[in-house]
Amino acid sequence: MRVTELESERLISVLSKPRKTADPVVLPDFFVDHFVKVGSFDEFMKGLSRLVSQGGGNLLGNTQFVRRGGNAVNVASALLSLGLSPHVIVTTDDYGLSLLKALADPRFDLSHVHTDGRMSATVSVEAEYEGRQVNLMISDSGSASCFGFSDLTAHDLKAVRESGLVAVVNLNHNAVGSELVNELFTHVRKESTAITFIDIGDPSNRPELLAPLVQGPLQDGLVDFVSVNENECIWLAKTLSDDESRCNGSLTKPETWRRAAVEVSTRMNARLLLHTPYYSAMVEQDSFIGVPTLVAKQEVICGAGDVWNAAVIWGLLQDLRTEDILLLANATAALYVSSPDAAHPSRQDTVRFLSGPLQFSKRGNNLLKLE
Repeated sequence: MRVTELESERLISVLSKPRKTADPVVLPDFFVDHFVKVGSFDEFMKGLSRLVSQGGGNLLGNTQFVRRGGNAVNVASALLSLGLSPHVIVTTDDYGLSLLKALADPRFDLSHVHTDGRMSATVSVEAEYEGRQVNLMISDSGSASCFGFSDLTAHDLKAVRESGLVAVVNLNHNAVGSELVNELFTHVRKESTAITFIDIGDPSNRPELLAPLVQGPLQDGLVDFVSVNENECIWLAKTLSDDESRCNGSLTKPETWRRAAVEVSTRMNARLLLHTPYYSAMVEQDSFIGVPTLVAKQEVICGAGDVWNAAVIWGLLQDLRTEDILLLANATAALYVSSPDAAHPSRQDTVRFLSGPLQFSKRGNNLLKLE
């Protein structure tokens, strides 16, 4: 789709006066995220090496802060900013709940937070390496590692039954993620007409989670939408391919991502949502609709995928056209990464952004024209 054909007026109209929809449900992870900003990665490593060589010590000269984390909680937070009333179902402990209360918006629904587990936490080191910003995460998965269908209470299942969309995210942390998707979405298909949505997360530390997913719920029609970035798309392509070597090196070749997405979609009974640095797309079998990303000054390194997913969920619940959903998702992601305080954009923020001049990724536009 050519950039000159993108019409934002229709989207602005819906954002200004959205129709009432059923509440979405998002699960199953909440993390306490501890950020450490260190500047140069090389200097950071030199400092650590110095401490190790002297038997320990304290490394100064960095900035640290704590934020709410976890894909489920952040997607729900972004949905809240867009005017919805999401229900987030997670397991932590009493201390985790107290931190979530302190870190989340006061309007956040905490009635589905279980406190009979163990808090999940991540230390996220942000550094500059070879001219770009990198984010290095060290995680203790806590109860996010084992959240299953049996953990859902009657109160949770009522929210699921009344939901317009049920999203399971961050499966890469969950040892029983495939089983959760299979059992939960089987229940959804029997009990409601809700849209089903998953985001796998980076599977590089747990590639074994993919085969049960693609051979089970993704083949059985239990999942309506699968959201992936280019890395996750390549992993799915490797899992589905008879010749994994065909995917070698694809991650560094943006011109191959579209083909990989189409190949993945044709082997799954689900629609693929692909978000990359240059464009986003919805792929169903051999149908590919893509929209270039929007140029923004990057102030925030991580979290754009959660905002992108939230905007897609909002658009799906509003039954928007595919190109409008993708434009909305790209706009909210651009607003988020350019926010100095990592604020999730509101509908009003998004309307103001879309009403101004929009600069689309030239690389994305060119990549979408390749085929």
